[in-house]
Amino acid sequence: MQPARVPLPTHRFDDPLIADGPPGFAIGSFADLAPWSDAPYPHRHDFYELVCVTGGAGTHVIDFVPYRVAPVALYFIAPGQVQFWEREAPLEGHVVVFVEEFLVPQYGDRVSPRRSLALDPLGTGHALHLAAGQAAPITALITALDREYRRPGGADVSVLQAYLHVLLVEMRRLRRGPGGYAVEEDRGTALARRYLRLVGERLPHEQTVRGYASRIGVTPKHLADVVKRTTGKRPAEIIRAVLTVEAKRLLTHTDLTVAQVSERLAFDNPSYFGRFFKREAGMSPGEFRRRAAGVDLLRPVAPPPTTSAP
Repeated sequence: MQPARVPLPTHRFDDPLIADGPPGFAIGSFADLAPWSDAPYPHRHDFYELVCVTGGAGTHVIDFVPYRVAPVALYFIAPGQVQFWEREAPLEGHVVVFVEEFLVPQYGDRVSPRRSLALDPLGTGHALHLAAGQAAPITALITALDREYRRPGGADVSVLQAYLHVLLVEMRRLRRGPGGYAVEEDRGTALARRYLRLVGERLPHEQTVRGYASRIGVTPKHLADVVKRTTGKRPAEIIRAVLTVEAKRLLTHTDLTVAQVSERLAFDNPSYFGRFFKREAGMSPGEFRRRAAGVDLLRPVAPPPTTSAP
């Protein structure tokens, strides 16, 4: 008989191990932020995490996708995503954590992490492996961030914001690649970004395109046209995909019954949830859970480690 699983833990920015510097920002080595920096149990964050791995070996699992650690590599994890590490050798590098509001006072919405990395709630979490020529500028920026963060007398927040801004822009350029294209800064792009952000914030309580259009102050047709043109996906597709990912997280990493998952995601009844999930995932919730249980990397939640007070 397997032990009962504990609730999926969420690491919060106000954790004393993280929030001991300027409000909304922290940087350190894996050792500095241990045990949370390379936690071997599935967990979420309520903040953004940017990881630069320069040494070590293992696997980083982000929302069911295992990435082999192959330095130098960047990982970007958004709030709410589920991740854990399988270490085979001690990890080296830096972990940068921040809340979105940390950038807003200085640079405004134009450097929102979701735009700056050309990511939406479905695209975050991919590993970005860097060639030697690509790695040097990125690691230099991260080193500068770390140096300013630890400056005697206290860091200048505006300098940290500037370095982070440049780092996010450089990562966006690397993700585009030589054949990529820039995201134009126009009203349509801003509207689509606002929609993506609202979906991340409001699901599962709001599941209709009409509801999001009303919140934004546009017609459902206008929202659909702009989101499709900007992201390549219809607004309803994005809602369904985000719901499906969250359902998979709950089925894999918690002991909630299918009926409880259905209720957690605000479906009218378990039967409707079952039909929805099968249509989107290609199998029933029960079958998905059975298959996930047989995959070692999709492990259930284990209790997080406890640390003794200093």
